[in-house]
Amino acid sequence: MTISQELFDETILENEECFDLPPLEALRETIDQFCQQLGHSPRQQQVVNGCDLPTIDDDGDNDDVVMTLQSIPGDMAHLTLTHPSTPHGQLERENRMNFRNWLSLLDDCVGVDGVVTLPSPPSPTLTSLAADTVGADSEDVTIANNTTAQMTASNDKIAEALAQLATKLQSNNHDALPYLIIFQQSSSIYTLMSFLTTIVQPTANTINESAPTKEEVYKLEILRQTANTLISILSSSSKENVKCTALRGEIRDLFIVGLNRLVGLLFRLFVTTSVGDGDGDNGDGAVSPKNVVLDLLKLSISAVRGCEGGKVAFVQSTIDDSFVKVAAKNNNLTLCNTKRGGVQVLFTILSNTALEVGYNGFDEKSAMNMMIIEATCQLLTTLCRYDDFRTPSTAGGAGGAAAAGGVSTSSAHDHAMEFHRVGVESLLVKVADGILNDLLLVDGEDTDDGVVNDEGLAKKELLAAAVLTALRVLAVNDEIIQTMVALGVLPIVTKALRLSVTTNNTNTAIDEEESSTRSNLLRKHRLAAGSLGLIRNLCGNDEIKTNLCLGSSTDHQHSISSTPSALPHLLRAMQLYPTISPIQEHACGTLAAMALRRPSNARAIIDEGGPRLILTAMKRHEENVSVQRQGALAVRNIVSRLMRDLDGSSGDNVASGNTTVEDARSAIRDRFGELGVEDVLRNIAGRHQGSVDEAYAALRDLGYSVTLTKFSAEDLERGSNISNSNVVGRTMMFGEKHNSNFRPVYEQSTGLDNAVDEAVSNFGA
Repeated sequence: MTISQELFDETILENEECFDLPPLEALRETIDQFCQQLGHSPRQQQVVNGCDLPTIDDDGDNDDVVMTLQSIPGDMAHLTLTHPSTPHGQLERENRMNFRNWLSLLDDCVGVDGVVTLPSPPSPTLTSLAADTVGADSEDVTIANNTTAQMTASNDKIAEALAQLATKLQSNNHDALPYLIIFQQSSSIYTLMSFLTTIVQPTANTINESAPTKEEVYKLEILRQTANTLISILSSSSKENVKCTALRGEIRDLFIVGLNRLVGLLFRLFVTTSVGDGDGDNGDGAVSPKNVVLDLLKLSISAVRGCEGGKVAFVQSTIDDSFVKVAAKNNNLTLCNTKRGGVQVLFTILSNTALEVGYNGFDEKSAMNMMIIEATCQLLTTLCRYDDFRTPSTAGGAGGAAAAGGVSTSSAHDHAMEFHRVGVESLLVKVADGILNDLLLVDGEDTDDGVVNDEGLAKKELLAAAVLTALRVLAVNDEIIQTMVALGVLPIVTKALRLSVTTNNTNTAIDEEESSTRSNLLRKHRLAAGSLGLIRNLCGNDEIKTNLCLGSSTDHQHSISSTPSALPHLLRAMQLYPTISPIQEHACGTLAAMALRRPSNARAIIDEGGPRLILTAMKRHEENVSVQRQGALAVRNIVSRLMRDLDGSSGDNVASGNTTVEDARSAIRDRFGELGVEDVLRNIAGRHQGSVDEAYAALRDLGYSVTLTKFSAEDLERGSNISNSNVVGRTMMFGEKHNSNFRPVYEQSTGLDNAVDEAVSNFGA
């Protein structure tokens, strides 16, 4: 059952008139009535945080009543739950009516065949005639003026409709839910997908370098506004209402069918640089292709984030081969050998934009190119990272997670391998090396006019962080890691980490630094997170993690190359950024990886004060499960490896009564114990489901008495009896005896023979 706004308003007025109710009571009665019809409990739906129907009193008469977003039933969220006679209610109804009118205006531009027909821009001849003959009494001038005014009005209406949709549907608008429902019910997502064809996909024979027409420029402007509107619809934030997030996810699933079109449009706009000057906005204020390319990259990120079906559709899209070949020839582009359209377009953008970044300077052109590369790296990162955590009931949609019975399967590894096959790592390493060298030259130095270009530094640091993060998600196996190392990624990533922790003071945290230094470090925290994340993945290789932890030097035919230890800078990052959870998570995860199977690394971590920083991070981020898990894992790996190393190297001494090894064990335990490790592992990490196993393992290897417990559903329901020892049972560990009738070895049994004989005799009878 769908309730229209008209029916809701009529019912309010009927209740007010028939039952002689005041406006407030009539509104309450109507809401209760429809809640019951829809199967909801009126009282439960209206009471939120102990308050019955919170009010908004605009005019002092206490009759402007609204329901909070949390209390609105899903099938009533599209309604304006206010009295239609109040100022607030009238304004809300007017806004929603205007919203529907904007959707209708856009729908009218799309034909039944899906072709978009836009009003033609004003004729240059008529426009110039009107401008040159102002005040003349001429029929031609009158026609010119009228035509120009009509065309401008039509164009402005379409632009206004797109802008208004974006304003109402953006993720930071707390009133977006009803508008999202209206948008979903109208299926207007297909209209906006049609608007992506305002610039027709060219064929091999239509590529030219002629100057843009007025109509082409106008279509670019509409296309850019369409992209921004779609971004506002598809993007969600962590602070958004849960219902809004779910609706945006459903709309993203519907948008999957338009991703092939989006990929082709991205490639067409990037390779066809004839429209506009390519450096940003044109001198006359018109938008250029690079502006639109940047917006389409951001739209692609919004469209595939949290949607595995969208990621697969983007990567596996196709681009017309004939167009690709002719475009490459005419524009001298570097392409890769792949049939995957999503891979081709990102490779093409990276390989042909990196040459124009302008590492040693900062101007409008280099800024635009850096933003394009940064957005490309963010899109690549999104495609190679699993983030579709929707439940099976909400993860459906065309080509979405429902294809596998409602379960979303990660495509991250497959996509990383696709990009690896075309050599994207070499492009990313090249960009990272150039931008970091430039940062080392200019960071903290004065420019010619005595002022540091903070904007330029910030953009370069953001770009470096995005490139390092893209390299991180690509480092999914040892083959790719070794390829990156061969390309020279180790000195690059250690350089980035060192740059991110550069400060005059060596002992204080970021919140204790002077204001100027604190501002500088806050700007660099993304660079620290990006470099630590990459180092964490590179530590999947035993040799490489030892080089990163202890440093190394290699003689390549008498040419000495060295990789300095990243451990001091890693610990410095933990000290400088104690409140930034991604940095603490990556740092703890890196220390855990470094200590695994490497006693020498574990000793270096202890000697450098790593345990204190690990436990400090766990104490400061009590509710962050990722930090707790990686911190507990780091403690466990450090302790376990050192203990095993002591056992393996001195068994004879222990047997002969030498207590040196036991003293060494006690020293390790005491080192952690005096930092409060038991309390942290038991009462912080141990209470989270996602980190309890790691906390258990760390406590066990430290020598503390610890057991895992389990609760049945009935036990948890009783609640108050949980503390009873009869209720709590120890979790059965792997290898323990479970079935008392199970025999670990085979023994001949007469019972089987007797059973067979009895069955045979019964069968004969």
